[in-house]
Amino acid sequence: MKTPKKMKNKKEKRNRSTDIELRELEEGQSRTIGGYALKYNQRSEILTDYWGDEFVEEFAQGAFDASLQDRSQKALWNHKSELPLGSVKSGTLRFNSDSNGLNYDIDLPNNSWGDDALESIKRGDVDGSSFAFTVIDDKWSEIEIEGRTILKRTVLEAEIHEVSPCTFPAYSSSEIKMRSLKGYKNEKEKRKRLILLTKI
Repeated sequence: MKTPKKMKNKKEKRNRSTDIELRELEEGQSRTIGGYALKYNQRSEILTDYWGDEFVEEFAQGAFDASLQDRSQKALWNHKSELPLGSVKSGTLRFNSDSNGLNYDIDLPNNSWGDDALESIKRGDVDGSSFAFTVIDDKWSEIEIEGRTILKRTVLEAEIHEVSPCTFPAYSSSEIKMRSLKGYKNEKEKRKRLILLTKI
C-alpha cells in the first residue's frame, strides 16, 4: 500500500557497517577510499521511529538510479558540510549502482581532514558508511520477525544527497522522523473501521 506523497520528502540519514576500504593504485600510495553505501534488498535491523514505533527497512535495487543523474551529491567527513571529501560534479566522488547495491569511491583531498580520514580508515577506527537521502516512493507491509508482527518499509525510489565515512557503523534511529509510517498506520486503521462498518 502506498503512503500519501505528503508524508514523504523528509531528509533522513542511515549509518551502516559496510567495510570502507583503501583502494590500491598502481602508482603508489592511494588516497582513494570506497565501499558500499548500502546493499539492495537487505533488511535492516529493527529501527524505531520518532514516535517509538518499530519497523524494518530495505532499499529496492536501483532505488537511487534516477537520483544519480543529478550529479550534485557530496562526500562529507562524518556528515559535516564544512569538511567536504569529494563531489560528483568535480569527479572526486564516483557512485556505481550494481546488482548488489550502491557503491562509491572518494579521492580524498590533500588537506587536514582528508589526512585525518585517510589515517582513521587505514587504522580501522572508521569502518562504516553513512548516507543522507529523501524518499520519493516507498511501500509498507507487515512481516513476522521472531514471532512478532513488524512493519516493513521498502524504499522504491529515493534521492541520495551525500555519503560519509562514519565513526559508528550502525543504524541511527535518533534522527528518523518517519511520517510515512504514521500515514500507513492511520490508513490501516481507517481500513479496519470501514470493514467493521460494512459488516454491520
